[in-house]
Amino acid sequence: MSQNDKHMSLKEKFQSTFHSIFSLSHAIYSICFFIVLITCIVLSFNPVQGLGDIVLFIITSFALTFLIYIFIGRVPQMEEILFSEERKDQVKKVVFFLIIYVISAVIILLYFFFGSSSQLPIQFLGWDFILPSFFIILYFGWNLIQIFFLKTGFENIAINVDEKLINREYSSIKADIFAILFLIIALIVPIVIQLGTYFGFLSFFEPQSPTDSLEPLYWFNGWNIAVFIIIALTSYRLIYLYIRSKKNKTPNIFSSIFYILIWLVIWYRSFSFINSFRSVSFALGIDIFRAFTDVLLMVFTAFMVFTGVGKKIYKFKVFNKNNIAFFLFAFTLIYIEGQIIMITGAGSISGTYTNRSQINLLNNFIVLSTTLIYYWWYSQYVLQRKGLIYRQKFNHDEVISLVYDFKDYLINSGALPPHKISDREFRNYLQSKKLDVEKYQNTTSQDPDSAESKEEQKPK
Repeated sequence: MSQNDKHMSLKEKFQSTFHSIFSLSHAIYSICFFIVLITCIVLSFNPVQGLGDIVLFIITSFALTFLIYIFIGRVPQMEEILFSEERKDQVKKVVFFLIIYVISAVIILLYFFFGSSSQLPIQFLGWDFILPSFFIILYFGWNLIQIFFLKTGFENIAINVDEKLINREYSSIKADIFAILFLIIALIVPIVIQLGTYFGFLSFFEPQSPTDSLEPLYWFNGWNIAVFIIIALTSYRLIYLYIRSKKNKTPNIFSSIFYILIWLVIWYRSFSFINSFRSVSFALGIDIFRAFTDVLLMVFTAFMVFTGVGKKIYKFKVFNKNNIAFFLFAFTLIYIEGQIIMITGAGSISGTYTNRSQINLLNNFIVLSTTLIYYWWYSQYVLQRKGLIYRQKFNHDEVISLVYDFKDYLINSGALPPHKISDREFRNYLQSKKLDVEKYQNTTSQDPDSAESKEEQKPK
C-alpha cells in the first residue's frame, strides 16, 4: 500500500475503488444508467412485436452516449462542467448530457433508417445484423470469461483477510488455529447454503395442483444430489490443499476464503441452471428473482474488472479517473442487451427463446463447468505462486530467477567468489540450457516488482 493510500479517507478509498460511480460528480450519469437498464429489463419480460428494435435503439444510443463521454471526459476544460460536485451545477450536467444523447440518438436513428443490411453493399455491416450479433457474442463471451476477472477481486479479498489475521513470522500457533477454523467454516458454508436452498425453494418446484407434472420436482431433487456431489469433490480439493500447506509449514486462510467466494458463484450458476428447466408460467417469481440477480452479479463482475485490474486499464491513455465509469456503463448496457435480443429478437435476428430460462440453460451450464474446472486448477496454482504449498512446476522465467537467486546466495554466503564467474559466462551457461535470458529480461524490465528489476535498481 502506498503512502497516498494510507492517508486516504474511507470515502476517498470507496470512490477510488468504484471509480466515482457513486459520487456526486457522477450521480446524474449513474442514475440515468440504472433507469435505462431496469426499464429495458422490465420491457423484455413481456415482449411484443417490434419491441426488440425499440430496446436495441435505446440501448445502442445510450451506450454510444457513454462512449462519447469517455473522450469528452479527457478534456481538462470540460471537467468543471461534467464532473462538478456542486449541487448548483447538476442542472448544467443534465442539459449537457441531453445534448450528447440527442446527438447519439440522431446518429443511431440515421443508421437504423439508412443502414439496414438490405440497403448496404456489404450486408454484414447493416445494423439489423451486426449490432444484434455483436451484442449476443459479447453476452456469451463475457459470461464465459468473467471467472477470470472475478477471481482477481476474490483473490484480493482473500489476501487481505489472510494478511490481517495471520502473521506467519511471529505466531505459527495462531496461524494454525485460524487455518483450521476457516477450513471448517469453508466446508460448512456450501452445505448450509445448499440445505437452505433446498428447503427454501422446494415449494416452488412441488406441484401446485394435482394435475401438475412432477418433473420439476424430480429435476430439483436430482440437481441437489448433483450439487452435493460437487460439494464433496471441491471439499476434498480444499482439504487436500490445506494438508499440503500444512506440510509446507505455511498454514493460511487464503484458500478457505477464496473457496467460499468461488462457491457463491458456483451456487448461483447451478441454481440458475436448474431453474432453466421450469416453464415461465410456473416459475415467474423465481425467473424475476434470477433475472435481477443476474444483473447484480454482472454489475458486481464489472466492478471487479475495474477494481482488480484498474492499474492495467489505466495504462491505456484513453482512460482517466473521470471517464472510466462511462466505459463500465456502456459495457453493462451492451451485455444486458445481448440477453434481451435472444428473447425479443431485433433486426434480422428473431427471438430464439421464449424466456430467459432457455437462454440460461446452456449459458449457465457452460459457465458452471468453466468455473469448476478453473477453480480446480487455479486453487492449487495460486497457492504455489504465493509459496503457500510446495511448487511442482516452474515456468521459464521462474527457473531463470531461481538460478539467479542461487548464484546470489552462493556469493553472499562466501561459497563463490564474486568475480569467479563473470556475468557473461553465467549468461552463456543459461543459454546452453535453453533458457532465454533476453526474453526474461524483457519481462522483468516491464515488471517493477520482479526480482531482477529490483536487482538492477540496487546501487552498484
